[in-house]
Amino acid sequence: MRYAAQRENKMPDKITIINVFWMAMITGMLTATVALYDQKTDTSKVYGPYASARTAIISQY
Repeated sequence: MRYAAQRENKMPDKITIINVFWMAMITGMLTATVALYDQKTDTSKVYGPYASARTAIISQY
């Protein structure tokens, strides 16, 4: 009987609200990170060789 009385309460508890808020914040930050860093970098602003050229540079020495 007590369990039935608890199920009638439609208000979510404090932990559920905190979890939903936390997941929304993390999702928003992840979306912003992907949106900001997904842009192609201008090759004129990149100084030095690309990371894939490291083996060629090491083999020169």
